[in-house]
Amino acid sequence: MKIDLRLYSDSTYIFKRIYEFDSIKNETLEGNFKLQNDSLVCYGDFNFNGFIKNNFIESNDEYEKYEIINSKIKSSSKIDFNKFPTYTTFTFDKSKENNRFNKTAIPYELTENDLLKIDSILPICMNKTGYFKGMKNTNNYSKQCIATKNRNGEIEVWVNCACSGIVKDSFKYFIGTVYDGGHCYFSLKINLTKKECFDIAINGK
Repeated sequence: MKIDLRLYSDSTYIFKRIYEFDSIKNETLEGNFKLQNDSLVCYGDFNFNGFIKNNFIESNDEYEKYEIINSKIKSSSKIDFNKFPTYTTFTFDKSKENNRFNKTAIPYELTENDLLKIDSILPICMNKTGYFKGMKNTNNYSKQCIATKNRNGEIEVWVNCACSGIVKDSFKYFIGTVYDGGHCYFSLKINLTKKECFDIAINGK
């Protein structure tokens, strides 16, 4: 399924769900929206509550976002993802389902320098398991990141990885659940402050 969300200058929107192999399911939703600073609320056929960051419209309710392809809206951005094509980030919110951090965690916004640190630490973490011996870089993996600060003020990042050839571009838009796949799907946490990794989980292992 593909999503096409268009916002117009008269504060109306058109939201389309396009199914590649079943066009009968295709649907078009319409309504109005309110944009204030970086906050976006859509109401009508499609209800959405979110914000604009790093050239994406991100949901407040779940780990899902939409990429801005063409817009007159200017948004703040700490990361140029053209420089980091295998990375995407999602904003932590304790109210969202399937959170990977405890209730004391608070959101942290990653920078390009943070992604460079993750790039250097991730292969070291992977080589601590028997499945990635000799791994020197992670360019063949797509990485989804959720970053927080813990009660000690340390930066912790949950990194969800998948073989790039499998997930293609879908990794940029939502965090899904995969129950198998071996070393093509794995996740871990990295304490960027201490440069340590923990909670390494490989699918099906």
